[in-house]
Parts: sequence; structure tokens; C-alpha cells
Amino acid sequence: MAYALTPGPRPAIDTPELQTQQFMPIALRPAPRFSFGSALQASRGPACLLACLLALALTGCGGGGTQTDPGPSSNDNTPRIEPYERTASMSLVQLRSVSAEPSVPSVVPARVVLSTLVDPAIEAGPRAPGQPVRIGQGRAVPITANDPSLGALLQWEPSATGGLVAAVTFRSEGAAGLRLGLAVNRLPAQVVLRVFGTAGRPVRLQRGEVLGSLARDAQAGTGTSALSSPLFWTPTVAGEEATLQLELPAGASPAELGLAVPRLSHLWWTHAANLDPQRRAAAPGIDIGTCHIDATCESSYSYEARAVARMEYMRDGDPNYSYYCTGTLMADTAVSGTPYFLTATHCVGTQTEASTVSTYWFYRSAACQSTVPNPNAVEVQGGSTLLRVSSDSDLSFLQLSGRPPTGAVHAGSLVGQPALDVAVGALHHPGGELLKLSEGRVNAYGSCIGNFCQADEGSDGNYLVLRWTRGVTAQGSSGSPIFAQVGSRRYVVGHLFAGSSSCSDTTANDYFGRMDRAYPLLRSWLGTVPGT
Repeated sequence: MAYALTPGPRPAIDTPELQTQQFMPIALRPAPRFSFGSALQASRGPACLLACLLALALTGCGGGGTQTDPGPSSNDNTPRIEPYERTASMSLVQLRSVSAEPSVPSVVPARVVLSTLVDPAIEAGPRAPGQPVRIGQGRAVPITANDPSLGALLQWEPSATGGLVAAVTFRSEGAAGLRLGLAVNRLPAQVVLRVFGTAGRPVRLQRGEVLGSLARDAQAGTGTSALSSPLFWTPTVAGEEATLQLELPAGASPAELGLAVPRLSHLWWTHAANLDPQRRAAAPGIDIGTCHIDATCESSYSYEARAVARMEYMRDGDPNYSYYCTGTLMADTAVSGTPYFLTATHCVGTQTEASTVSTYWFYRSAACQSTVPNPNAVEVQGGSTLLRVSSDSDLSFLQLSGRPPTGAVHAGSLVGQPALDVAVGALHHPGGELLKLSEGRVNAYGSCIGNFCQADEGSDGNYLVLRWTRGVTAQGSSGSPIFAQVGSRRYVVGHLFAGSSSCSDTTANDYFGRMDRAYPLLRSWLGTVPGT
């Protein structure tokens, strides 16, 4: 049965032709360089001014909107999972999480300085088909590539707790941030690892956090194919330098430590760097065009906007490069606060990739049409556990290890087949940019085999075919949700796989994996919905 949702006024658009299209998934579209902030939509006159004033009045919690839950939906029989807002009490859910420390033991670190990297703007230029745009470049670190070589650099000093502490600083000139790839052979019990950059607070990693992540990778049968053993990638730290500090407990010997740093990832931009106007303007990226709609200007979507996060991750099989996509915090019927996260398989398709995930919440403009990011944006690190993937609809379903911030929204979902001609809205981060909105309609069901997609005459296809009436999507939008309205609430009905829409072709089709087809695969986590 197809459930007719709340259709708005029908815009003047054509029904899509039933034709086969070949294209790359959104995250893989080639594109030239751009400067952050160049993709904001031009003013639309008095209507835009009114929206800007509304958005300014709403800025606050979640950075760009304090809209509360619009209330229960209509009492119809549409099978669905209701959304809910994340509260402080949900921090009681037991989750693994890295933690920040206000200070670290004082110790003089050894220094490893890498040669100057080739201009990252060259790396961020146009890509051949099928190549993702990188936000960071991998680098080999030969001097610490094995246990003995790192051990020879470490100068151990007594710690205040009766143990030993040592550190090594890695410098990659011009980096906005760094991640260190640790090859772990042995870690003594109660060892503490800390990593910190030239700005921001140190991040503390416990032994169990490191070994647990590597164990999940091994259990899933995924690892670093380019290297002899899997790597644990530290959280991103800001600046050109990353310091790794190791503290052994009393009675432990440095001989018990088997650790190397064979690789690092040199990031061209980070969340922290984007708060710096000069760095943001100079950061390499992709040209997403100028037709995108600033989500901060659209106050009616400010509740759903708090469910959507920009996602940074590292690609399996090419483990020292970083990329970005979009994803959604999902609600379950038990209102448990478990951070289930929906994105695309072509973004995160293995446990190794899931272990590297970081999410950025409330990453919106500080005010309507502003190029300045919301200062209340929150980065959540710690990786994730891959719960389910499906190539049938490009589904990737994760459980985040870090705790999403209070005020984030767990998005509801419709688990019955949506009717055609339904009005929908997408919230996404094209090019890794500040949150954007696109609006359109479901014009057909579709099917995809590899990178070939087509609209179907029937309803058997695993994808929804969309035609936009405002805005489009771009590289970096992959995994983003589309919302349809029932009563006063909006619900996820799909997530972005691929498409060919752009600011130069706003009428091209985009393809979203169907939530009603994904739900049977996710029922054990999201809960049973009556009528399904």
C-alpha cells in the first residue's frame, strides 16, 4: 500500500522520462577547486530578508534554530517511528568515547618533521571519473614506521603518578589538522595515550578504546589492505603539529610497549580551521555552484536540521586519505537515545571505515546567508560500529561511539511505501559546506545497477527518483536524508545514493535509497512498528 503524505502545491515541473542514466555516486563526482563560503545562495529580495530576520531571532541552541518538536503527527495509519530530541539524561547510555583533558604532563617531546608537502590545491583539483575529492592527504613516516624506530626516539621521564611518560611531535607544514595512524603490537595494562595539536584540548585514549577498535576491524574481516596490520587512527587534532604522549603506569617497562606510527593524514581543512576566516577562504575543495539554499534561512526545517551531521571518514583500502559525506541521527521506537546513524554504503561500507568516523553537529551558518560557521557547532569523535550495509539501496547503518550533543534530534522515519508526487526536503552538506536545503518531489520509483540508474514504471525499485524545485545536491551530499511531512512532523523517507543534479542542470534526477525498503533490515535496532 502506498501512503499519501502531505502534498504541497504542485509546482510546474515535467514528469521524468523513463531513461537510463549513468553517473557517479554523489560523493564521487569530480569537481574543481573552490573557496569555502563561495556557494551561498544569492539574495532573493524581501522574502529572503524576512527569512534572515526569522533565522537571526532563532539562533541559539544547535546554532541556527531553537524550533521545538512540532508535536505529534496526525492519528492516521501511516506506519512510522516518531522523532525525539536528545536530552542530557541520554548521556547515561553506555558508549565508548574519547575524552578531552584540560592539561597533560609536562615532558619534552622528540620531534619528527616531514618535508614540505606538495601544494594541496593540486590534490584538490578536478578528478577523473570515480575518484572522490579528498580533504586530507596521506603521508609516510619512515622514521617511526616500526616499534624499534619509535622506541629509539622516546625519552622516558618519571611521571607524577610514579610511572613513566614520553612524547613525540609530528609536524607536517601547512596542515589544518593531522591524524596519526598507530600500528599497535603491544600495549601495557593501564597505559594512557594522549594526542594534541597546536590548538584545542588534548584528547585522552584508553588502552581499551584502541584495542577495541582494532578488534572490531579484525572481527569484521576488514583491515588496512596496504599495510601488514591494521592501523588505529587517532582523532583529528588542529594545526601543523600532532603530539602523541604515552604514559605508563607505575611498575611498567617501556619494553612492554610495541607501537609505531608508520602513517599520518595531512588534512587540508578541519572543523576548527573552518572557524578561522583566513583558513576557510584558503581551504581547497570543490565548486558546488551558487544555487544552494542556506538551511539557516529556512526556519521551518530547524528541528530536522539538528538531526543531520557532516561526516568525516577515511577510506578502506586507501586508509590514509580523508573524505566527507552526510548522515542522519535516527530515532528508535524505544526512545533509547542510542546514536544510530544512517548514511550511504559508498561512503562507509566496512568496519575499518566506520572506525574512523567523526561527526559535526549544528554545522550551519551563524546567521542567514552568513559565510561564518555557527560557533556552537560540535565535533564528536570516537568512531562507530557498522551494524548493517546493503548494496541494494546503498544503505550504511552505524552506531556512533561518541555521544551526540544534547539538543540533537533523532529523526523519525516512515516505514511504509511513500506515494508518488510527495513533496520532500533534503538537508545536506554539499562539498562539506555549511548545511543546505533542497526541496522537490518524488516523481518515480527507480532502480540502480552499479552507476546505472533509471526510473521505473512500477513500484518495485529500491530508490526514489527526485526532481528538485529549489536547490540541488552535490559531492558531499551523499547519505543525506529526505524528509516528507505527515501532519505537523517530518520523517525520513530516503537517503541519497547518487544523481546528476547540479546548479547548471537543476532538473536532473537524483536517486535516494528507500527507507521503507531499508526498515526490514533495521528492525532489530529501530524496533517494531505496528502494521509492518
